[in-house]
Amino acid sequence: FQELWKKLEHDILTLITDPTAKKTAEQMLLGPEAFHGQIYKLCTSHCTNVPTFEDLGAVPKEEYRDRHIQPHILYYCMKNVFETHVRDTVLPSVRSYDEELLHQYNNRWNKYSRGITVVDHFSSYINRDLVQKQSNSRDIYTIKGLGLICWKEQLYLKIKKQMLPATLQQITRDRDGEIVNHGLLKGILNSLVQLGLGLVEKKETQFYEEQFESAFIEETERYYSAEVAHILQENSLPRYMIRMEKRLEEEQRRVTTCLHKTTEELLMKTLVRVMIEDKQETLLSECTQWFDNDMVDEQKRLYCLLSRSENGLEPLRKIVEDRIDTDGKREIEKIKNDAQREPNLFVETLLQVHQKYETMVETIFLKDQQFVNALEKGCRRFINRNALSPNAGARSAELLAKYCHSILKPSSKASKNLSEHDLDQRISKVLIIFKLLEDKDVFQKFYSSNFSRRLIQHQYSPDMETHMISKLKEVCGYEYTYRLQRMFTDMDVSADLNKLFQQYLSEQPNLDVGPDFSAVVLTSGSWPLNPPKANFILPREVDRRQQLFEEFYKKEHNGRKLAWLHQHSTGILKTCYSLPQRRVYELQVTTYQMGILLLFNTTVSDSVTGRHIQESIQLPEKDLAFQLQTLTKNKILIASEP
Repeated sequence: FQELWKKLEHDILTLITDPTAKKTAEQMLLGPEAFHGQIYKLCTSHCTNVPTFEDLGAVPKEEYRDRHIQPHILYYCMKNVFETHVRDTVLPSVRSYDEELLHQYNNRWNKYSRGITVVDHFSSYINRDLVQKQSNSRDIYTIKGLGLICWKEQLYLKIKKQMLPATLQQITRDRDGEIVNHGLLKGILNSLVQLGLGLVEKKETQFYEEQFESAFIEETERYYSAEVAHILQENSLPRYMIRMEKRLEEEQRRVTTCLHKTTEELLMKTLVRVMIEDKQETLLSECTQWFDNDMVDEQKRLYCLLSRSENGLEPLRKIVEDRIDTDGKREIEKIKNDAQREPNLFVETLLQVHQKYETMVETIFLKDQQFVNALEKGCRRFINRNALSPNAGARSAELLAKYCHSILKPSSKASKNLSEHDLDQRISKVLIIFKLLEDKDVFQKFYSSNFSRRLIQHQYSPDMETHMISKLKEVCGYEYTYRLQRMFTDMDVSADLNKLFQQYLSEQPNLDVGPDFSAVVLTSGSWPLNPPKANFILPREVDRRQQLFEEFYKKEHNGRKLAWLHQHSTGILKTCYSLPQRRVYELQVTTYQMGILLLFNTTVSDSVTGRHIQESIQLPEKDLAFQLQTLTKNKILIASEP
């Protein structure tokens, strides 16, 4: 045993002293006396002159059978070689200080760690036969683990009081902008990680954390607390943010070039606390000024810094939400008098504020969901409670519905010259405001009323109306748009019904049918329309056609009853005012106005009294006054005193 071991011992010392000596390594690892072959012989051959555990200074915890004793003896022989080499050869060679100490340590470590890795690789028999079978023992390691334990106990723990300050000093110099050897620091700190590998019941980085990381974090907090105080005292807040951004980037790079990756989380938490969380109030103190002056770069830096903190964005989110609300209310206050009469101005103002802050959320806050929510909440606040709707959103809902009417009615000023694409875009913008309305039932009430007017007056685009209804349905569901869809369906049904009516009339050629006539049959309960309170008397020219339609409808739909809504009906009259030129005018009038004007065909004089008109058409005095005022205002009739 002693003869074989003496050769193996020489080879082990050679490897852990200078593993890069190619010729020596080839001689040991190849040929009939190969390294692994020597280990195998020492473990399996029946050798004489085998040392005892007492000879090796080892005290076994149990009795080993003869066939197992030689691997154990060899294990402790190798341990003695590692310990002796590190204690007697390596330790005396690393007695310097500061950076020189680090270089000496790192050079020796690189050779030693490579050497024990090679030894471990060719000690598979011991690792397999001894270590695995004794896996419950805390004192038995792989050969590499054994080598690491020897290095730690015989070297590092004896010089750690010099190693730690020297290592931290290099990192401080690096932070101060001096040139340092990052590879050296990486090698030293990696050695601490390896010294903890494979230790029973301990996580792999525990030794690294105990010997370096804890002190490093304390030093980091001390260093940056001083720097933060100095920079804030000597510089503006924007310059402070620029400096902290740079410092955070530097420290993240330092993790890659020097530290172990597990340090990054704790390091970043410490930096964020010192640079950002502890100075949050200061960081937020000027953000309103940055918003007022459109200082985009400062806003972006503030967001990026605060986003590093777990709850750092919440105060900024609240500031943004309140700002949106305040800004929106201020803009509505400016236009409140005109907006009462101009729904377009009101809605466009809402959209301008929303667009302004939507752009901010996209460009500065990178569509962060917290600020998307702030945009929604802030806009919801000023849309529903403002100078026009101080307590609820009813007025806002009404004006939005009127705006929809103006853009969907083809003959309106607001929709003039709008392409289909433009109209589609406006509908999409309407939906932005609609989603934020609290009182959507008020919107539905006014929208339905205006929608019914567009349909009855045939002032609508089927495609755009369908598109609008589908958008409302996406937001509020089927029940919300059921009546709107039913109203739309009634128009299609009425068109088919009028075709059948014309066919019915054509089948009775001798029938006096009167002027052209079409009816829109509306489903009771679906339309926001009520029968008139007065019993209006139709002009006889129209009355005959209405009676024919009722007869036709009863034949088509037995049991159904029609209630005529004359206050919503219209007609076209042709008239001549200038007899010499015989110029013909077409007047589009309401049915009530038609009843008034047709009375002039039955009177001898050019004038008719108000009393005669009221007695003839049975229109209530208030309604009659309104219709006469409209006719005189448009110079169709001339009012004179009796």
